[in-house]
Amino acid sequence: MLSPDSRFMTAVRRAADLMILNLLFLFTCIPVFTIGPSASALYAVAFRLGTRREQGVVRPYFHAFRQNFRQALPLWLLLLLTGGALIFNLYFLSGLSGWLRFLSLPFALLGVVYLLAAGYVFPLTALFGNSVLGTLKNALVLGMGHLPRSLIVAAVNLSPLVLVLRAPVTFAQTGIFWLLLYFSAAAYLCALLLRKVFAPFLPDDAFAPDKPDEDEES
Repeated sequence: MLSPDSRFMTAVRRAADLMILNLLFLFTCIPVFTIGPSASALYAVAFRLGTRREQGVVRPYFHAFRQNFRQALPLWLLLLLTGGALIFNLYFLSGLSGWLRFLSLPFALLGVVYLLAAGYVFPLTALFGNSVLGTLKNALVLGMGHLPRSLIVAAVNLSPLVLVLRAPVTFAQTGIFWLLLYFSAAAYLCALLLRKVFAPFLPDDAFAPDKPDEDEES
């Protein structure tokens, strides 16, 4: 059980990596405008965890943070502005009386499309070099083209907000989880879900496991 290669010790090491990664993400998010570069760095490390390209956590994180900063920053600002505009219009129009409140429906549909596409923006930034518009276009195409996975990714990303709005006491009671593990664990889960989406556009060994299977060894 305590062997370095046992499942238990492997799980312990993975949990430790995720905690370190989570704290790095929170630390680099302290200036709100750096959330985009932080998210891209978070995904860059999350996609490598458990693969032959895994190289630890701290150094790869800061390397990806610097490398993707110029691309991720404007993407984050665009998402922030468009998301804020959608929320404002939904709040304003839904508060109108009579048939006028139905004017909020197009914005509600746009909000769904926004959430589906937003889940791909920073994973794409972490894995591919592209322009801002190219990344947004690809995020929209992939988000709408892989609906089951996109819906799960959106649900994972929205879970803290939903819990805050629906059960703030529970959110406060589980605060240590959000502080130590949520963001990295969510990125790792989403990375596992999105590997099949991105695999056709990457080298064959991009997500190869860090240890060969027993059949391959034999």
